[in-house]
Amino acid sequence: MEIQLLDLRDARSVDRFVMTHPRGTPFHETRWLQLVRTTFGFETQTLVARRGREIVGVLPLGMVTAPITGRRLVSVPFGVYGGILASEDEAVPALDDAAQTLARRSGARFVETRYMGDAPTHHQSVHLYETYRRALPETADEVLGMIPRKARAEVRKARNKVGVQAVEGPRLFEDFYSLYVHNKRKLGSPLFRQSYFRCLLDLYGPRAALHGIVHEGRVQCAVVSVMARDVIYPYYSGAAPGADRLGANNALYAHLMEEAVRRGYRLFDFGRSRAGSGPAAFKRHMGFEPTPLDYQFFFPRGGKPPALTPSNPHTALPRRILASLPVWVARFIGPTIMRQVP
Repeated sequence: MEIQLLDLRDARSVDRFVMTHPRGTPFHETRWLQLVRTTFGFETQTLVARRGREIVGVLPLGMVTAPITGRRLVSVPFGVYGGILASEDEAVPALDDAAQTLARRSGARFVETRYMGDAPTHHQSVHLYETYRRALPETADEVLGMIPRKARAEVRKARNKVGVQAVEGPRLFEDFYSLYVHNKRKLGSPLFRQSYFRCLLDLYGPRAALHGIVHEGRVQCAVVSVMARDVIYPYYSGAAPGADRLGANNALYAHLMEEAVRRGYRLFDFGRSRAGSGPAAFKRHMGFEPTPLDYQFFFPRGGKPPALTPSNPHTALPRRILASLPVWVARFIGPTIMRQVP
């Protein structure tokens, strides 16, 4: 077995391996690292395990460089999932050792790998996040029946009494971004520039989509989704202040599940949330149960995983400051802060 750095001429072969692996996700694909590289300028590399000419394992990595948090290797930046994918057991320690060597040589503070479910490696684990995934029914007509009673009633009210309508397409982009910025600023969270989302939609092409809910001519909520194999990943979203009152968010995700079934997708990945958070409660409300995520950290010179979370008292003041800024200022400095917390 040999471990190599990816030659971009072999990118298609790596992506084919990712898409046939049971744990392969859009975040493992070479185009996700291209998104990170294009929009943030981070160095990116994929470690590839080969036996002869056959690919038997991959580990995508981004070298995040930021003045405050220093250099670290992340698999993968801005992705929910990452880490080693291997078709042979021997490829796991080989790729793990190669990542450790790369960290030492590059002066990285640590290597972070983001696994769905239990990790195949044995470093320091952080179980801060949960993911929410659920199989979809055979027909779109069955979607409402899989949503719990209270949430189902909210969907029906939004559709039949309030009169919301589902829409799709690139014309939603400006409205989506405005809602996204509003939500992030309100939470005191950093945000991406428009160029990040335009690049994402361009790189994933027909495998990316914009869906939204309109009421009385105004977009109430919208979501950017990415598709891979038989899984749909609604990943970035935004909602207007009155969207919950209208039931717009419930209607949006019910519609998205129905559309996913019509297009042949079999699994709905609602993404990660912190345990006990508002987004986690909403996903449970829609009938999704959590699975813990195992994020692992290797420190070449010792250390502890960073705690850049809303529950960390050291982040409380910066979050309050961000939430108080004018929108144009938040749009300007948000991406600079975002590169600190990929």
